[in-house]
Amino acid sequence: MRIAIYGKGGIGKSTISANITAALSARGLRVLQIGCDPKHDSTRLLLDGREPPTVMDYIRNTRKDDMSLFDVVAEGYGRSMCVEAGGPEPGVGCAGRGILSTFDLLDELGMDRLEADVTIYDVLGDVVCGGFAVPLRNDYAEKVFIVTSGEFMSIYAANNILRGVRNYDPLRIGGIIFNSRGEDEERERVHAFADAVGLPIVMEIPRSPLFLEGERMGKTVVEHFPDSELTKRFHRLAEIMLDGEVSEALPLSDGDLERIVLGKEKAGKVEVMVGSDAVRNGRPRSAPIYTSRNVQRQEVLHGCAFTGAVVTCLSVEGLQTVMHSPDSCAHLSCQMAQNAARRAYLREGISIPSFLEPRSHCTSMDDPAMVFGGRGLLEEAIRKAASIGGSVAVISSCPSGIIGDDVAAAVRAISAEFPDTKFVTMMEDGNAAGDHMQGVIDACLALSDGLIDPTEGPVKGLVNVVGIKPIATNNERNMAYLESVLERMGMSVNCRFIGGTDVSRIEGFKRAEHSILANTDRFARMLVSFLADEHGVNVMENPLSAGFKGTEAWIRELAGLNGNDADSLIEELYDEYQQSLAPLRRELQGRSACIISMHKDIDWLIDMIDDLGIELRRAVVVDRSDHLMDYHVGNRHSERMELLDDYIIEDVVKESLQLSPDLLLSTYPVPDREGVVQERIPMVPDIGHLAPLELARHWALALKAPRREGWREEDD
Repeated sequence: MRIAIYGKGGIGKSTISANITAALSARGLRVLQIGCDPKHDSTRLLLDGREPPTVMDYIRNTRKDDMSLFDVVAEGYGRSMCVEAGGPEPGVGCAGRGILSTFDLLDELGMDRLEADVTIYDVLGDVVCGGFAVPLRNDYAEKVFIVTSGEFMSIYAANNILRGVRNYDPLRIGGIIFNSRGEDEERERVHAFADAVGLPIVMEIPRSPLFLEGERMGKTVVEHFPDSELTKRFHRLAEIMLDGEVSEALPLSDGDLERIVLGKEKAGKVEVMVGSDAVRNGRPRSAPIYTSRNVQRQEVLHGCAFTGAVVTCLSVEGLQTVMHSPDSCAHLSCQMAQNAARRAYLREGISIPSFLEPRSHCTSMDDPAMVFGGRGLLEEAIRKAASIGGSVAVISSCPSGIIGDDVAAAVRAISAEFPDTKFVTMMEDGNAAGDHMQGVIDACLALSDGLIDPTEGPVKGLVNVVGIKPIATNNERNMAYLESVLERMGMSVNCRFIGGTDVSRIEGFKRAEHSILANTDRFARMLVSFLADEHGVNVMENPLSAGFKGTEAWIRELAGLNGNDADSLIEELYDEYQQSLAPLRRELQGRSACIISMHKDIDWLIDMIDDLGIELRRAVVVDRSDHLMDYHVGNRHSERMELLDDYIIEDVVKESLQLSPDLLLSTYPVPDREGVVQERIPMVPDIGHLAPLELARHWALALKAPRREGWREEDD
């Protein structure tokens, strides 16, 4: 028989549980009592006032291969077996996680070998969370008894316990144990509640000085006063627990509970404060909230905010990144950065040192850290990072957020030791905060707030680039092109925000006279809004772009802002474009194409198709939840594009193929169809007046190639 005894903290359930165990043991039964309360005082009265070692302390201090079940089981009164789960210090860690870890370890060490006739689970019932609800699972407690007094909050906790039981197998309630406090009207309140939820009051335990006397001696009433009337009640209660029937858990609504127990209607809702000073990531909640598309639209999240923030921070030279997370989270985040570096090297021959050798530190949160809190591990990691030199970014993960580690307090404590070091805190909490892009956004905002020097003044000829995606493999090639054009204009890049830059350039962000967008998506536009509102930064209207027309637009705007004449440079670029375009036009003119894109910013692609003399039969832009569609883009060719947010991709492909194009240009991997050449549209296109023509060269070669290999035509 396995029995769970729940009740509000301080209601006396541990004393009652110990006396029940003593009564059952006196009947000759072998009883195992497991205390599931961080106070670890459930079995004290069975052990002459002594406290056994807790499972949580055992996990924290013992190597896995040295563990034994009998190290955490103490023998008490009547050969009872006593186990205490234990838990963290108040205010840190996660006690519920401690209960989960306790049961996992007991199962792993072979708790069934104890061969108990009866197992008593003494469980804190104020909050029936996933940890404290373990005994409610069907493979643990067969019966659940609830201890309550006549106080409203005790009855409120009892009603919550019924809600918890109902989430599992509701037909398991053995009844209510009324532990009287001797107050006026409490019997009426408890009986009113019991009648309303359809449960029997299996025993009333009167207030008695025998409990206090037993406590002083470190013994149960059953052991110390075996002939008392109180002991007889516990023997009757033990018999009821073994042989009694079970009832269904039928909890009351909060309104019904107040009406039945207190005799009043539930009070109305309290008006919330307007203009609250609640803060997240250093920014008041009254400020604009900058979200990714997935978060804004409550779509399926792709990746986690923790990883997005980590990758962004790793892209900044001179920044030490501290990850308050398990090793697995840190590994996945660093691996994403390193994979981007490998792709850049293999495809472009470009090295990204900040990704290949990340300046990262992980607190390596393990199970004890999640139970007892990881503040010590975090402070140690921050101190180590700060001692190396440079600025420090500290990023929280899901586990640290769930257990409530005070990351900001840890940063403040260590920052006092390093007064010359800049610290930036990012409370990401992984998927709880949003998707990968949300983490990128949060990191950009936090690093700008924490690092940009507001006292810096503009220096003529310097330009910032805003909205760079840190893991895009063509960043270096695009920046090399930009630098070459700016050099011809007598200018240079000041800061790449953020990707392939360093702390000093972010600090000197305001040295640039002008800022230009790296792309046109939601992420970049959001940074523009933030930098304008918070740092007074003006960003140019025309972004960096692929193709001649887009390149001409941003060059002319920048030249106008700088007081220069761009005509001669534009003429040179146009001549280069026409010279490269001419041979491709001869090969591709008269061909046809269809476009299926996740990007709305495809003006450059349609421009090139027109310049090459290709017939555009269809251009479709599909809205995808796993991609940050740049739906804020104002297209010059909008009348030639279909925007679909309700579609079946197979149907879109089928309809496009029915138009019999020579080329199917897509961001999707479409199954190969004979007679149609499929070519990829890059997720992040190269910028520059000649960049799209590289794609056109691939098209020309693909159209020349046979659609079926010769060997397939040979006879077997």
